[in-house]
Amino acid sequence: MTRLEDVLLIAAHSARSQAYMQTLAAHGLFPAHALLLGQAPQASAEPSEPACELMGVLLPDLGIPLSRTLADCEVPVTCLETRDINDPQVLDAVRALAPRLVIFSGYGGQIVKPPLIELGIPLLHVHSGWLPEYRGSTTVYYSLLEEGRCAASAILLDTCIDTGPVLARKRYPAPPLGTDIDRRYDTAIRADLLLEVLRRYQSSRELQVLEQQDAERGGTYYVIHPVLKHLALLSLPSS
Repeated sequence: MTRLEDVLLIAAHSARSQAYMQTLAAHGLFPAHALLLGQAPQASAEPSEPACELMGVLLPDLGIPLSRTLADCEVPVTCLETRDINDPQVLDAVRALAPRLVIFSGYGGQIVKPPLIELGIPLLHVHSGWLPEYRGSTTVYYSLLEEGRCAASAILLDTCIDTGPVLARKRYPAPPLGTDIDRRYDTAIRADLLLEVLRRYQSSRELQVLEQQDAERGGTYYVIHPVLKHLALLSLPSS
C-alpha cells in the first residue's frame, strides 16, 4: 500500500468519487487526506451491484459509501457542509492542508473560480471524453453515437470548461448493452485513467503535460435529447 503524502482528494458524495476511491483502494494507492463536501446521502434501500471488472476497468459497488472506503484505507477526512467548490471554507481548508496536488471530484456543473486556481496547486480532473474534441457533460453518449467507443482525458483545471492542459488520454470500448453508463462505466473509465496518472506522479513526482488545448478547437456537448441518448444505448454491443 502506498500513501501519496502530498495529494489531497476533494470529493463530492457521488458515484465518481466512489469509483475513484474503490479503484485506488484496489491497487493500494491512496491520497494523504480527503476533503468531503456536503452531506452524505441516505443509504438506498435498493440492492447494489457488487464491484466487478469489465473490459479491464473496475465497475464500482455504489452501495459502499465513500466514507467507508476512506476509513478502510485509513485516509484522514475533513468534512465540510458546503457543496460549493468555491466556498471560502474550501479555500481555507486547502491552504491549511497545503497539498502539492489536488484530485478534483466535486459536484457536477460547478466551474472552479480563480481564488482556488490561483493558489498554484494543480487541480487534477478526469473528464469522460477525448479532449479537445469532446467537451461538456454528455460527451460519453455523443462519442458512442459518432465513434462507437468512449474515452477519458486527464486535465488540469482552469477557469473554463474542459480547456486545461491535457496530461493523459485513453480510449475505451463501448460497454455491453445493459451497463449503467452514467453511474458505473463513465465513472470507471475516469477512475482507471486517474490511477494511471497517479502512478506516473508517484514515480516521478511530476505532472507531464501531453497537450496544451486550443480553446477554439473541438465541440461542447451539454444536453442530449432523450431520443439520441436512447439510440446511443441501443448501439451498445449485446455481449
